[in-house]
Amino acid sequence: AEIIATALANQMVNEMGCNFVTRLQEETGASVVDIANAYSAAREIFDLAEILKQTRALDNVATADAQYEIMFYVRRALRRIARWLLRNRSGKSTVGELIAIYKQDVNVITETLDSMLVESEVEEHNELAQTWMERGVEEKLAHQVARLSSLQSALDISSVASETGKTVEQASKLYFNLGDRLSLHWFLKQINSQAVDNNWQALARAAFREDLDWQQRQLTAQVLNCACANEDLDVMQALEEWMEANEQSLHRWESILNEFKVGSVHEFAKFSVALRELVLLNLNCSSNE
Repeated sequence: AEIIATALANQMVNEMGCNFVTRLQEETGASVVDIANAYSAAREIFDLAEILKQTRALDNVATADAQYEIMFYVRRALRRIARWLLRNRSGKSTVGELIAIYKQDVNVITETLDSMLVESEVEEHNELAQTWMERGVEEKLAHQVARLSSLQSALDISSVASETGKTVEQASKLYFNLGDRLSLHWFLKQINSQAVDNNWQALARAAFREDLDWQQRQLTAQVLNCACANEDLDVMQALEEWMEANEQSLHRWESILNEFKVGSVHEFAKFSVALRELVLLNLNCSSNE
């Protein structure tokens, strides 16, 4: 067991860099063993081991900068997925159990992703993949990695589907469309591009991202719960009806977003206020049912 643990630790450092463990410890307070388990599960659930292998094989095939960018995207996705597992499933499940819980749903979401996403997001992913293909990255790998930023939501979508008793496809379609209509994906980009000057700000940014994901998950569950329980549920119609019913609360959220659209540099406090508004939106909407 000790040999396996050492091998896993080495692999983790080789693939993720030496600050992977410390960063996750700071963000979640998890033990090294838990982090190693989350990392192993994330690799398997999202087939990232294969993607990492293909990325390493790009030596002298693709340009060095394209290879570096792809590695950055894969590492970031792996770190965020591992973090999600530590936050949501900490100590509750073995690697095998985590794979059993999520793998099938993640496969479905991966296969149907483009039909679930809003068109502009598919185009965005395709454009990013194109920039890598032009620099020697194989087409399939480029498209897989470009979609990781959307795929990271698969665990939240899977959870919402099982909580509400709806299909993964219904939860997925609604999650991405709600994120688009409420500009949550745009807001996430603002959080991600927020520069950090110190460790506290880095932790705050990670917390903002987590809060936003949580709110999107809760809102998705809410719309699904309000909708009638029939099999042929039209999630787009359910979203329209929910937005009409909660027009006032949504208007307030929109005006906060407009504050962000004015400038590109934001105070950290602005994000806290906006996320607080999203919490209230969640509460107000659920009390309107």
